[in-house]
Amino acid sequence: MKRILISLMFVLLPVAPLLADDAWNAVKTYKYGDDFKPLLAVEAEVQRSAAAPETKVQTAARLAALLNDNTTPAGRQFVCMQLRLVGGTAEVAKLTEYLNKPEDAENARLALTDIQCEESLVSLRKALETFKGRELTGIIGSLSARNDKISIPAIAAKLKSDDPAVAAAAASALGRFGIDGLDALIKAKSTPNVDKALLNIANQLADAGKTKEAAEIFTMLSDIKQPVGIRRAAFHGLLRMIPDKQRKDVIAKWFFEDDKERNDIAASYLSELSDRQFDGLYKRIGDMSSRSRIVFFEIAAERSGADLLDSLTKALQGNDEIERLTALRTIGRLGDASTIPLLLDALEKGDAARNIAKEALTKFPANAVGAKLIEALQKSAIRNAAIDVIVAVKCYDAIDPMIPLAKSEDDTIADPIITGLGRLCDPDDTDLTRMLALYLASRPGAHREKVERAIVIICEKLPDAEKRADALLKILEKKDGGLTGQRLIDTLPLLGKVGNKRVAEMIRPLIDGNDPALQSAAVRAFCNFPNADYLDDIWKIAANNSSEQYRQWALRAFIRVATLKSERPESETLGLLKKAMNIATTASDKQWCLSRAATVRTMESVDWAASFLDDAVLSQTACSVIAELAYHRFLREPNKAKFEPLLLKVEQTAKNKDVVERAKKARLGM
Repeated sequence: MKRILISLMFVLLPVAPLLADDAWNAVKTYKYGDDFKPLLAVEAEVQRSAAAPETKVQTAARLAALLNDNTTPAGRQFVCMQLRLVGGTAEVAKLTEYLNKPEDAENARLALTDIQCEESLVSLRKALETFKGRELTGIIGSLSARNDKISIPAIAAKLKSDDPAVAAAAASALGRFGIDGLDALIKAKSTPNVDKALLNIANQLADAGKTKEAAEIFTMLSDIKQPVGIRRAAFHGLLRMIPDKQRKDVIAKWFFEDDKERNDIAASYLSELSDRQFDGLYKRIGDMSSRSRIVFFEIAAERSGADLLDSLTKALQGNDEIERLTALRTIGRLGDASTIPLLLDALEKGDAARNIAKEALTKFPANAVGAKLIEALQKSAIRNAAIDVIVAVKCYDAIDPMIPLAKSEDDTIADPIITGLGRLCDPDDTDLTRMLALYLASRPGAHREKVERAIVIICEKLPDAEKRADALLKILEKKDGGLTGQRLIDTLPLLGKVGNKRVAEMIRPLIDGNDPALQSAAVRAFCNFPNADYLDDIWKIAANNSSEQYRQWALRAFIRVATLKSERPESETLGLLKKAMNIATTASDKQWCLSRAATVRTMESVDWAASFLDDAVLSQTACSVIAELAYHRFLREPNKAKFEPLLLKVEQTAKNKDVVERAKKARLGM
């Protein structure tokens, strides 16, 4: 049912002057969505009369006169809401009439609930006997809100209702009656709703200081036959009833019991125990169940007192996986350097143990754990985990021992070490000097490219992009012989990856030089540039260089950097791709160029991709681009008419199942 939200705040809104009769008459014809100002005027009058006994009766009568079938449903709702403020005995009969009409029942019930007189209670009690379903749950709630103890037997009878909502409402209402509803609930069949209501009463009694009565209910609800949630709540309640000193003894006793629920509740209160009591538990650790030891270890790690290390070490050798992991986690929390060997051993014990041990090891300072971690680098089973910890604790002493491993011809050794060096090293002279030496000593090809990538990652830690290449140039130029000859040939591709203006100026004359090796390195350097700052230089190579190989390198680089995120208008980016397509000669270059159109999220890009749907070489790439662009709602929604036939064709043309599915979902608006 629609609601009219009415409060005194509305009185503050500007209301045009209205004749009183006009305002009252507007209630009769009011419909949801109409101008509310007349009703605000009536509400203001009701508010005034509520505080004035001499006018309250007359106002209530005037409202009741409007409660008839000639008044709209919205108007009758408004009337009922106002009668909640000023209604009295005289209005009960009219409200009862509408209590029995489904459309008005809820509004009439709320009014009768708020009218404090015996007649309104009588009306609600009669409804309790005749109403069903949702309306009956409302009546039950109203009678409990009025604390009508006379209705308790009738409400208790509803506990047996076949309607679960009615039975639940009855149980909840009896719980709100407190001790007056207790007998009815105890006699009722135990259900989750009845038990919750009993818990509610027990807590009310406890709040009122009636601990004996509350404890009796909690004890009843803690019976082993009760549901787990009810039992747990009851145990919490029982502990609440026990004086502090005695409660600690009970907690310690429960902790060793076989009753899982009681045991778990005791565990949640262990933090209340004194150090003496807690140490007493530790002496009995052998008597604890595995579940209890797990909880004990977790809490003990946060407390002073018991020396747990021997017990934790024994737990690590046990068969219970959860207990082993808990013991390991607890060892980590102790922060004791003597546990480092245990934690290192745990790196070999599976993913869960490895993650716990790694986290624990990262809590130690580098000078405490570094030597052991460096030793661990020699063990293949824990090498990768050791690297993660070395990086996390910034163990710079590990860099020199890692360098020889990075030179290994075994990629399973070299690759994670090189990656770790990239994460660990700082972009300062010391670390970059070591990494450049590794780079120059690396094997050409994949191995050197990995070292190159690590150096780029290190340089990117410098926030100023222009200074990244300068940091490398400074070191290279100071080396014996300076940056010339083979050293220049070897390092130009790396310098290009962190390129700046100085590197670009170094490269340009070499591209047109007579030394083929330097020329090749210079072209690679320009093709490696990380941004589009030197797009014109790259285009010049792609379009005009005499070497077909250099042209292809440059063309692919041009396509890459042209489609990097930039402030350039997307139309210009698409123009650059079209320009690149015009000079592309191989199928792979054309496919690469077209694929990058997916980064240009415009309908012009869609149209360009669509022009290749019938191209034998490029149709599959075109399908992929269109499906990707259609995925973006901001582009698809305003252009559904244009996209639909294109997506249908993609579904018919694409050979890749994922592309077909993506196109179909986009077409259906998913």
